[in-house]
Amino acid sequence: MFSAELTAGRRFALVLQPGDDVTDSLTRFCRENGVEQGYLPVFLGAFSALSLIGTCEPVDDEFEPMPKSVHLTNVEGIGSGTIAWDGDGLRVLPHLHVAVGLKSYSATAYAGHLLAATVQYVTEIVVEEVTSPRFSRVPDPAARGIPNLSFTA
Repeated sequence: MFSAELTAGRRFALVLQPGDDVTDSLTRFCRENGVEQGYLPVFLGAFSALSLIGTCEPVDDEFEPMPKSVHLTNVEGIGSGTIAWDGDGLRVLPHLHVAVGLKSYSATAYAGHLLAATVQYVTEIVVEEVTSPRFSRVPDPAARGIPNLSFTA
């Protein structure tokens, strides 16, 4: 385990409209507002299409990173995440997780790492900027090579 005390910056509320791509919109918002890192304590919305890391098939090793994805339509849900700076690519790297329910199937639920989502009605996002320490993503051998959030002064 490792931790860092955060210094807060600005706080924003975003409203995404029908047809908006969640990741693209969040990335564009960060670029236009000079937000390089932070966290999303909450976002909620309705999505016409959404992809999560996961599968509906048996897997050989549940501890290995999942190479497949699940594609869902007409879902509503809630999520949160972090935004780190990619110094090499000079761009933000959102890391988002959601819990969503299929509206047409008694809100049957799915949860996991968000790969892509398109807004159906509206999506509301709160962005908390962090001014220090520097957030980055570094491949972590302890996490099977998955890039983990890292802090530098």
